[in-house]
Amino acid sequence: MTRQRQLKALEEEYIELLLDALKRCAAGKSGLFGQNDATIATLNKHMQKRLTSSDASELLDLGDQITMLRSRLGYSEPFAPHARLMEVRSSHHANTPGEPKLAQIWLKDMTGLC
Repeated sequence: MTRQRQLKALEEEYIELLLDALKRCAAGKSGLFGQNDATIATLNKHMQKRLTSSDASELLDLGDQITMLRSRLGYSEPFAPHARLMEVRSSHHANTPGEPKLAQIWLKDMTGLC
């Protein structure tokens, strides 16, 4: 498989995983946007593992692979869905909506894209 095809496959997989994760998050499963990561980091390793979002971990790992491959192929722009996830995960303010609301907004935005 060429690197271009590999990149396309990874990006398609990312979008599928993201949509599934957003749906679960919109239904009430927290952790995708990392709003509780600072608190989770203070807990023991067993509790951290139990409370860390598998959706977030999987998307972050896949996003890193995509970023690395895009760089090797000479792309200067980031993969937009992953860039947005990283932006939302790093933006926690007092008035930031809760994770289910953020997921609902993002799903609504994506409706016309998929």
